[in-house]
Amino acid sequence: MLKRLLVAVDGSDHANKALEQALMLAEQMKHPVSLTIVHVNPSISINEPALGVDLEERIAEEGKHIIEPVKKRLADRGVPYETLLVAGDPVTEICRAAREQACEWIVMGTGGKSVLAEIVVGSVSHGVLKHAGCPVLTVK
Repeated sequence: MLKRLLVAVDGSDHANKALEQALMLAEQMKHPVSLTIVHVNPSISINEPALGVDLEERIAEEGKHIIEPVKKRLADRGVPYETLLVAGDPVTEICRAAREQACEWIVMGTGGKSVLAEIVVGSVSHGVLKHAGCPVLTVK
């Protein structure tokens, strides 16, 4: 029985479409399904951050900027949810969050890259498809 979906969000149109699909799926179930909404700030490789810049605060601020519109969208839908803001490699952190939160599915948008671009630079959705321990629904 499907109880929990993880939805990866990054503020993009593709992620917004994935969130809408997850909401529709949760609303159509005869039993309660909750959502875990995850935003991953990619790891930043900086030897010395600029003076006076609190890197952790900036990362948290960016995450809140992404999550707040999601919370507003979910407010009237009646679907239980929780949010997670994490930093690191998006593929690793999305898969880890799904495992640790006991999610049965991951729902995420595709980046809309061409096949050649995905081969050359890869994509988060492709990486999650390869490494997730549960089914992954990608939304275009």
